Amino acid sequence: MVLDTTQGITTLALQHSLGAEGGDVLHQSILDLLENGHRALVVDLLDITRIDAAGLGQLVRAYMAVCDRGGELRIVACRQVREVLSRTRLTTVVPTYASRADARASFASYLSCSTSV
Repeated sequence: MVLDTTQGITTLALQHSLGAEGGDVLHQSILDLLENGHRALVVDLLDITRIDAAGLGQLVRAYMAVCDRGGELRIVACRQVREVLSRTRLTTVVPTYASRADARASFASYLSCSTSV
């Protein structure tokens, strides 16, 4: 897992696969970031070659954890993974983008609201 924080937005770039064999690493990483004050999060799945039902569950749990703590989560994924997310209707809940730049740009209003409070 690769981590990058720029301009208040933290990106977790996952590699290879997201599923049962990886345990709950994504969820724990999200909880750790939230505990350290990170609230604008992007989960980058561009390098994911395989996602299973357990991986989808991890994304849902990550999204719920972020929302419960007043944060925002975006997903970046290649076309094939976006199709899986769309078929499972996850894209109706979690904003999903084709590029990091688009996902990061979508935080503009959230970041302006959170810094003005």
